[in-house]
Amino acid sequence: MFGSSFGSSFGGTTASSNPNKDIEVSNPPDDAVSCLAFSPATIPGNYLVSGSWDNKVRCWEIDASGKSIPKSEESMTQPVLDVSWSDDGTKVYMAGCDKQVKCWDLASNQSIQVAAHDAPVKTCHWIKGSNYTCLMTTSWDRTVKFWDTRSPNPLHAIELPERSYCADVDFPMAVVSTAGRHILIIQLEGTPSVVKKTRFSFEISASMYQCF
Repeated sequence: MFGSSFGSSFGGTTASSNPNKDIEVSNPPDDAVSCLAFSPATIPGNYLVSGSWDNKVRCWEIDASGKSIPKSEESMTQPVLDVSWSDDGTKVYMAGCDKQVKCWDLASNQSIQVAAHDAPVKTCHWIKGSNYTCLMTTSWDRTVKFWDTRSPNPLHAIELPERSYCADVDFPMAVVSTAGRHILIIQLEGTPSVVKKTRFSFEISASMYQCF
């Protein structure tokens, strides 16, 4: 799965208390962690990637006992806000404050830019539909964009009422939450479109949603 340059450890160790006896990853990030994602079931083994405010995306292999083995890391120019695996587990998409989304090819250990916004990119999700695949991104520029990663221009864009705070995808639906307590439900069959808009009654905006 990984290229020949993978396999060396990264970062340093950080001493911390662990009163609940949780299993801690070895060589953790040097700053706040923004996001975590386990590898899809389509590949052998279990891998965990993290994005953090030290501008790094890290990957560990997790064995049956829960032990973590550092595999590799990739850098962006500013803090990383979200990560997403491709459905075949060969690539990791990385979104961040530098207004870009990059695709990290794990076999070659190379990354290229595949999407861009006019403000930091808050979320990225790889979508495997019934007859298409694409990358969905949301941003503080108040847009949702859908990308064929081979093209520099988005396939489709949807305006948001405010800055994106969080999103999730469970095909054929997606949900996006924004500042101002807005929630948008997007159907993904055919051309993506908003099927419902609402505002929740809490006095603060949501920072996480999950479709299931």
